[in-house]
Amino acid sequence: MSWLESIQYHGRQLGHRTLDRHLRLGVTGLSGAGKTAFISSLVHQLTVGDQTAHLPFFSVLQQGRYLGGRLAQNQPLAIPRFPYEQNLRYLSAEPAQWPPSTTGWSQLNLSLRYRPQGAIRSRLQQHSELQLEIIDYPGEWLLDLPLLQQDYRQWSTFCWQLFQQPHRQASSVAFKALLQQCDLQSLSEVQLQELTESYRSLLLQYSQQSGCYLQQPGRLLIPGELAGAPMLQLFPLLPEQLETDSPLLRRMTEHYQSYCDYVIKPFYRQHFSRLDRQVVLVDCLAALNAGYSAVQELQQALGLIMQSFRYGPASLLSRLFQPQISKVLFAASKADHVTPDQHKALTLLLQQLLQQPIKQSVYASAATEAMAIAAVRASQAGFVLQQGQRQPCISGRDLATGEPVTLYPGEVPAQIPPAGLYQQHQFQFPALLPTTQAAALPLPHVRMDHVLEFLLGDKLR
Repeated sequence: MSWLESIQYHGRQLGHRTLDRHLRLGVTGLSGAGKTAFISSLVHQLTVGDQTAHLPFFSVLQQGRYLGGRLAQNQPLAIPRFPYEQNLRYLSAEPAQWPPSTTGWSQLNLSLRYRPQGAIRSRLQQHSELQLEIIDYPGEWLLDLPLLQQDYRQWSTFCWQLFQQPHRQASSVAFKALLQQCDLQSLSEVQLQELTESYRSLLLQYSQQSGCYLQQPGRLLIPGELAGAPMLQLFPLLPEQLETDSPLLRRMTEHYQSYCDYVIKPFYRQHFSRLDRQVVLVDCLAALNAGYSAVQELQQALGLIMQSFRYGPASLLSRLFQPQISKVLFAASKADHVTPDQHKALTLLLQQLLQQPIKQSVYASAATEAMAIAAVRASQAGFVLQQGQRQPCISGRDLATGEPVTLYPGEVPAQIPPAGLYQQHQFQFPALLPTTQAAALPLPHVRMDHVLEFLLGDKLR
């Protein structure tokens, strides 16, 4: 992007923000929470699915004032664009598939046009526009934010406390043995690369293991443009290796600080510090399937991440010079993977998992809401007769086999289950493929109209 284009783009943004006609929305969630599907669905509902029967609780649509949404044509060429059209191809294929996960940061700009609600404004102007800027980034990168609150020694200690958890301990044995044999006085490139690759392999193993959420540093898994950078030669030394000064400890400390200064801080300033509104997606069901330790780690990861965001009411000065997140939607994703009668319990479980972050945002006077949603519906709910009784069930296609399944997934606990319950009961909530849908029809969903109303309803008046 040339300097002239940059000035023009940011000038337009400043003008829209001064008039409260510009909104930055960040979609936050760990890997697998459904960020890609959520953003694709949100854009689709605003541009294609704007039908009264399809979004009954989106007030601007119900009042007949919504004129439509369009993908903005003035997004700078240097800003990576969210692959919306490619994602729709996956979701409208025959059979439908989930789009690939995010591998880098991206952005998508929309222009939403509507008729003003107030009598005076409606007489003065035929329509108004809201510029919506949606930011996406890999969940793995999100996990780097807590590193800003620690130094290298604290981070290393934290890592090994994490690796000693029951669901992680066995996987860390090989890397631990390699560290025990390494030469702390040597800074040879061969040793550094061998230890880095061993640690990266451990993180990859954890990332593919159910219930492991905290993989740091995130760029070691998805390096993006940093592939091959020396600062990514970064791994946690053992607690006993931190007690005495050594060349290897000094090198790791240097790389850690460089990573914080040149990767995490600029990324935070560019994306996270400028958000106006936020969606926090959480896959509670996958954590329940993985067991007690997984649920505890999910709660810990979410708590650490949410400390990095700035919340508070919106004002003209804050919008222009120090944006704060004025509204936060906490959403339990994949609500369609359980029967509708379990949605309330799923919401209550989400609220308990995020009890501290919700308290923090409420204390800062940010508006919050929690709900169970499915951005793209993957099942149909119904009933089957069992011994003369109507039993709720869902029907969909199994993610692994693609075969049709009809089942009752089970009850969702309304609070975090105690450790002892997992010894008596195994949660087995299914993984499903998206519902096959004609390309011309709106994507089926669960409560995306409630999502739109909470996030945008007050801005479209």
